[in-house]
Amino acid sequence: MAAVLGIAAMVTVVAATPSVAQGDKNSISGKGLPRDRGATTLTTNGQTFLEINAANELVHWSRSGESYAKQLRGWGWGGTRTITTLDEQNFLEIKNDGRLSKWSWNGSWYTEAVIGTGWNNARLITGTSLGQFIEINNQGELVYWTIDGSNGMSRVVRGSGWGATRSITGLDPYLFLEVKGDENHSVSYWVNEAGGVTEYPATGSSFTGVRLIAGGDIDHFTVVATDGNLVEFAWVDAGEESGYRGTVRGWGWGGTRMIG
Repeated sequence: MAAVLGIAAMVTVVAATPSVAQGDKNSISGKGLPRDRGATTLTTNGQTFLEINAANELVHWSRSGESYAKQLRGWGWGGTRTITTLDEQNFLEIKNDGRLSKWSWNGSWYTEAVIGTGWNNARLITGTSLGQFIEINNQGELVYWTIDGSNGMSRVVRGSGWGATRSITGLDPYLFLEVKGDENHSVSYWVNEAGGVTEYPATGSSFTGVRLIAGGDIDHFTVVATDGNLVEFAWVDAGEESGYRGTVRGWGWGGTRMIG
């Protein structure tokens, strides 16, 4: 894969009410969710995410006012099965041949370190910080992985029975979002606590209209909706009405293969 520093471009903001899908709410309830855990390690501080588009280009998107600036960072990514951001400079890739690679940006290009093989068994992964990511494998196990400074890895199984989960999205080392595989694609928050993970259902929330999700930090995540809209969800602290509220940031994302 070659990498290139691309020319920045702007995505026009849609001045319209956000809509994830017909009949879906534009907010996700956060009532009862414990969020005050002191300082946490953020992923991208809610400012950036990565895309692999229909042309198999790797694109870096960074916040610019109310829009995002586009930077082409690579091409020839057709052999990629999934990507997930670890922080603003690093991301993970699982290739179609089962290799797990960590990519690091040096200001001009990405360098690759293959840190694992045999990852065909991984069904879902999501980054939570530079040194941590979560996997759901084909056996339905929920596994927390730690990456050390030499790119060695260790794993801890934190749960089982996750075979029906549709997607997981890391927001920080303590919190991730699950979209279930039920008819309504209902949403739950999961908090990483001593001895396991604890579920906090987002009562009444449905993500039937969400196709792709990328976490930013504890306060932000971004989705590509089935109607091709790019929608950013940001945390609003409003007492009993607290939760994530959606704002449309762009449209025409129907050809996007993956974000992370």
